[in-house]
Amino acid sequence: MKKRILSTVIALIIALPTFASVAVAPTKLEINSTRFKTNYVTSALEIKGNDKTPTRYRAFAEYFKVNEKGELVMIEKSDEPQNIAKKLRFIPSEFTVAQGKNQKLRVNIPNLNTLVDGESRAVLYIEDVNPKEYMLDTGRPGIGAQLIIKTRVAVPIYVDHGKAVRNAEIEYAKINKQKDGYYLEMKVTDSGNSKARCNGMIQISEAKKLKTETKLQEFVVAPGSYNIVKTKINTDKLEPGTYSARVVVTYRDINEKMKTLKQEIELNL
Repeated sequence: MKKRILSTVIALIIALPTFASVAVAPTKLEINSTRFKTNYVTSALEIKGNDKTPTRYRAFAEYFKVNEKGELVMIEKSDEPQNIAKKLRFIPSEFTVAQGKNQKLRVNIPNLNTLVDGESRAVLYIEDVNPKEYMLDTGRPGIGAQLIIKTRVAVPIYVDHGKAVRNAEIEYAKINKQKDGYYLEMKVTDSGNSKARCNGMIQISEAKKLKTETKLQEFVVAPGSYNIVKTKINTDKLEPGTYSARVVVTYRDINEKMKTLKQEIELNL
């Protein structure tokens, strides 16, 4: 089994924008198959290609997991039941996007009854078929360089099926002092079988009066796993003393109902 790690950027473009560009919307697909009466589901992506020239692309998929840092870990040749990379059907699977135009790509997931309970996933790649070649001037007489550019966009696809559950909890939250300020360190777990996409904030109060508030960047907790979140807290305008810090984390359960997690921490400046 081979693994490689990509960043948490949902639409990853491996290219130099001066030479090649592609835009895809939406940047991720999250599908709850329990809402469909059919044994298949179809979604669509809108693809905008290069403004200067027609470009031919192909679509293909691979399996991935999310680690405790929120990174997408690409896994090749996996037989895990959550892998739906081979089940996906793309219409069309290879296509040309005219100069400055858009192309609709349909993603079909057949045989939903064969999926396991909970979350299945894959990442959809949209990649140009013909890499671009450019001759670069090195500034040295008689010596040139060739630059080859390939454009690839990654779109994560999540499918919830059957008895899917999201159950996030704050295992611990603490504040650590470092050279450049105070940082929140928090471990959030998900004991369910579907990921929890979380947002939140940390509020600093004194005598029940709100002093500062720091928003948390959105993070994902993988099913049956955890995410350790670290965020610098806004304390620049606070005087030395003892404060109450409240961590608030929100996420939506499998029925799209908002859930709120809270934890209190004492902060001494």
